[in-house]
Amino acid sequence: MQSALEHFRISIQRVRDLIALHTSIKAQATAALDISDILRSALVLSVSALDYYVHEVVTLGMLKIYRGERAEPATSANTTQSAFSRFQVSLGNASEDRTIAIDIASWIESDIQKIHGPEFLQQSHTIPGLIPVISDVILKKLNNTSWLEDEIRKSLSYKSFQEPDKIADAIRLISDKKLWDEVAIKISGNIKQAQPIKQQLSFIVDRRNKIAHEADIDPSLGIGYRWDIDELMVNDAVSFIEQVVESIHQIL
Repeated sequence: MQSALEHFRISIQRVRDLIALHTSIKAQATAALDISDILRSALVLSVSALDYYVHEVVTLGMLKIYRGERAEPATSANTTQSAFSRFQVSLGNASEDRTIAIDIASWIESDIQKIHGPEFLQQSHTIPGLIPVISDVILKKLNNTSWLEDEIRKSLSYKSFQEPDKIADAIRLISDKKLWDEVAIKISGNIKQAQPIKQQLSFIVDRRNKIAHEADIDPSLGIGYRWDIDELMVNDAVSFIEQVVESIHQIL
């Protein structure tokens, strides 16, 4: 799961480099040259970094739960199963586990030969001596969850994790903590700041949507006019998103 955070940090650094590029060009160019689209790109990429982080940390967290390396979230008061347990996979891919169970003898023999050589099974062994060898082979086979990773990534690929409630829904697949209450405590030390933090994120995402889907055009003005944007606003947004992601990762 740490790799999700590392990817996010790299993405945010790229965003900051883009802002620095804007600053450098602005210092050398005349006022007639409009370079504000660099800032718009930076804002869009910062939200994209957040979205990618949530997708990645949830995928990796679910795989850890499946492998028994992380506890499954507790059920909520009005459900009998956790969000993780309710996650749906196709029978076609899930049947891989059944195939493994049916062919257990053949693949155990094959894997032992690959690891220890064909001579190993020709030698005499006691049952207590074979148990660790067989156990290790089975564990490695069970930890091969590529089919499940494909299922998770395919299912989540259709979803956007930018709005606060959508992010909370995603994190619920791997954690039963009240996400925004916990984030508020991390950022401000006050659980009552949860709503303002969610509102601030929603404002940033709304501006991102204006840029990505509406060309950032201000319809109240004439043709070609766009909503104002400046370095201070974008820097504040990037720093806030960075704070949110770092807080989420500490909570998980």
